Amino acid sequence: MAQKRYPYLAGGLLLGALAGAVAGLLTAPKSGRETRRQLAAKAKDATGRLQEEMDRARGTAKVSYDRLLERLRDLEAKAERKARQIRGGSGAPA
Repeated sequence: MAQKRYPYLAGGLLLGALAGAVAGLLTAPKSGRETRRQLAAKAKDATGRLQEEMDRARGTAKVSYDRLLERLRDLEAKAERKARQIRGGSGAPA
């Protein structure tokens, strides 16, 4: 279930960064140049956080994929053993 939240988390981070930037522009008593520098720094920071979250989500997805693949291989092996058992171990196709 936590894995389903990652797209929402990434979107939320991006939306939050954008809202913060807009709020900063509207309330900043600084010069335009200083405000642009500050916004650029915040955008860079938000991009870095978003990249970290994406990397973490990618790692989680890889682990989940590997576990699923292992389970599927185990089930395939069990199904083959069961099929051989049902055929009587003759090796002839069913």
